[in-house]
Amino acid sequence: MRRSAWILCLLLAVLSAPSCRRAVEKAAAKVRFEGIERVERQGLTGVEAVLRVANGSGYGLELDAARADVYYGSSRVGDVRLREGVSVPRRTTMSVATQWQLRIADPLALYVLAKRLRGGDMSQIFVSYDVSGRGGPAPVHISGERVPLSEFLHIFGLTLNDVATYLDPKR
Repeated sequence: MRRSAWILCLLLAVLSAPSCRRAVEKAAAKVRFEGIERVERQGLTGVEAVLRVANGSGYGLELDAARADVYYGSSRVGDVRLREGVSVPRRTTMSVATQWQLRIADPLALYVLAKRLRGGDMSQIFVSYDVSGRGGPAPVHISGERVPLSEFLHIFGLTLNDVATYLDPKR
């Protein structure tokens, strides 16, 4: 009897796992990053980025931590980190102000990277990223190692011209 109860519980757990995965995938399909509305530098090491996010799911979204390391060739240029978490309530489309901290590891590599970007050359620029948060009851963790910049920008619907505009010191 105990063995049958144990097998039944195990079978129910296995059968419910795919349905939970489908529910998470269905909710994720209703979440969209719509674009960057504004970027403002805050001193030498800070940036405020106002992002437009649509959350059509029935769950609130929370971004707890985010970090992106930028590389030029084999040199680590620096990183960008989210200073504090942000939330997007369920079934809303809204602008979210995010605060980021910049850390420069190699100023010379940053100069070369900015010069290449202005010239339209993304061939040696890579991004490693790590993002964690929650989508309702499900924890979310997304990461990538040394992703080409063009591919990273494509994820967010950005172009090289957008990046060059945000890096322009005259802004």
